[in-house]
Amino acid sequence: MKPHLSPYVGFHKDVRGVRGLWERFNAGLLDLEERRTPYQQMLLGEWQRCSALGVDVAMTKGRRLSDSEFRLRREAEQLLLETSVPIVQDVSRFLVDVPGIMILTERTGTVLHITGDPAVRERAASLTGIVEGSHWDELTAGTNGMGTALSKGQPVHVYATEHFCEGWHSWSCAAAPIFDSDGQTVLGIIDFTTVESDFRDQALGLTVSVAKSIQARMALHRELERRRLLAAFSEAARRYPHDDMIVVDHAHRPVIHTPNERCRQIVERWGPGGCPGGFGVQAKIEVTAPGQAAPIGTLVLLAKPSGYQKVFRQEDRPPPARTTAVDAVARFGDFMSCDADTRRMFEELERIARSDVNLLIIGETGTGKELLARQVHACSPRRNEPYLAVNCGAISEHLMESTFFGYVKGAFSGADPRGRAGYFESAQGGTLFLDEVGELPPAMQAALLRVLEDGSFQRVGSCETRRASCRIIAATHRNLEQLIAEGRFRQDLYYRLKVVQRSIKPLRERPCDIPLLARQFAESLRRKHQLDELTITPEAYEALSRYNWPGNAREVRNTMEAAVLCSDGVITVDCLPPEVLRPISPEAPPAEGPAPGEGMASVREYERQIIVGMLRKFRKVNQVAQALGMARSTLYRKFGELDIRPADYTGGASGEADGA
Repeated sequence: MKPHLSPYVGFHKDVRGVRGLWERFNAGLLDLEERRTPYQQMLLGEWQRCSALGVDVAMTKGRRLSDSEFRLRREAEQLLLETSVPIVQDVSRFLVDVPGIMILTERTGTVLHITGDPAVRERAASLTGIVEGSHWDELTAGTNGMGTALSKGQPVHVYATEHFCEGWHSWSCAAAPIFDSDGQTVLGIIDFTTVESDFRDQALGLTVSVAKSIQARMALHRELERRRLLAAFSEAARRYPHDDMIVVDHAHRPVIHTPNERCRQIVERWGPGGCPGGFGVQAKIEVTAPGQAAPIGTLVLLAKPSGYQKVFRQEDRPPPARTTAVDAVARFGDFMSCDADTRRMFEELERIARSDVNLLIIGETGTGKELLARQVHACSPRRNEPYLAVNCGAISEHLMESTFFGYVKGAFSGADPRGRAGYFESAQGGTLFLDEVGELPPAMQAALLRVLEDGSFQRVGSCETRRASCRIIAATHRNLEQLIAEGRFRQDLYYRLKVVQRSIKPLRERPCDIPLLARQFAESLRRKHQLDELTITPEAYEALSRYNWPGNAREVRNTMEAAVLCSDGVITVDCLPPEVLRPISPEAPPAEGPAPGEGMASVREYERQIIVGMLRKFRKVNQVAQALGMARSTLYRKFGELDIRPADYTGGASGEADGA
């Protein structure tokens, strides 16, 4: 029989036989060369290792760290605690009648959190010393669920007399490691400990499942950290254009580097100690996440290679000691910014989110009002309840009342015979986001005011009064005070909606965000279209920064999608749409909304840019059709609608452009 790949798992648990084996082993009465079952051989090997480590077999209580040392361990593992404890507590609700406790340890085996049956928890603390702050690595406590899972890096189920120390024989411990995003680094252990008489095979599956849930949350957090590090690198590359640099993560693993041969060689030789010998370091800049003191990574500025001749004067380069440009990137959900006013607004919105008040967001079209609304909901006490976004300008005036308040069966011809709930009922307990609230007609403004005043409403066709219990976040690109002066918006509704009001600056007033958005969209679109790594040339960044962006972030995204599809891995000025290269006059005021027909024209122009870019890239119509996922007949119809002559962009006759 082959030894089982995972220790302590897959063997029949023979309590009496193992007890006798343990007693003979500690009495020195065993012939270690005698032929035994793989299960017994595995146990003897473990016990021999514990003896060699000097573990006291008569130990009855675990070692506890001092208060100061435990406090330091907890502070160092705040991320693990904040990620794991909600999951552990949620699982514990389903283990009310199970006589056991669930334990979380950090990467060295120190217990950070315990939850579960109060009687078992009290017994574990008084008899065995299993308390928060106790230490359970194998060097200290011999074989046990927490320490052995940590040592093996595998799930284990150490049952009763399988423990090396006699003091642990009354317990059954199932434990699984929590891995970092690399799948190798152990961040901590999830252990389910129960009394020996309540042995359960399913306990190991429970701990593995919980550990994987925590790993998934940690992986998401690491991905957010990686994105922040990429944004920091992009910002630093603009700040120090003539320096080689490498960004490493929290575990000192390289994440991104300047794309040249020198940095590639350094990364290949990079070890746990950091930069390999022979390569000097000019400066190290810690990169932090918004609202966190602990660094998530480090930006390493490399010293100039031997013989390097300076091209720029020293005073032309900003001093490397200043880290504000790198640390300035802040995130509020999916909204990123390095503009000081916008970062301050993020901080204010985090505080506002915790208060259950109505919020009005003012901003031009495309600035990201819904991104802010979603994150306010995610940071609020209502985060586990529904979030519903409604575009008030997209609903017919005749359907507004039934859409918002619902209707009963038979309310009008064509109605659902079962009736239907409206937006206020569907968002019960959660958040209702009213986008473009300035487009509401007067009758609907009056109906909405009543709901905001006392929470009462009636379905269409019903006399029954219902109660709404949801938070209102409203947004508009219009000047509501001007609409009030013109008699087109109710002043009392305005003051109901704007308990708190915040305005988003248009992109032209925060030019530092343009490269940030361009890089963010380019990366997300690269993944969407399953393309290889992309880079953006400095000239393209400069052209993007000069443009006025009347469509704000939405226009940046559309522009970057066209550029990504038209590029061959490098986005140059030639990949950008023509209008981006013709800056809008800064004196021109932004339009409040598209003129009639203008929206369709912009869509047609966007389609034309993408198709022309693909023709330039592939030079064959059949390949363009395949890349765009459409039939050739559809593509030829688009050529006619958009006035595109393929031969103008493929360098050949129309027949040659068709391809094989």
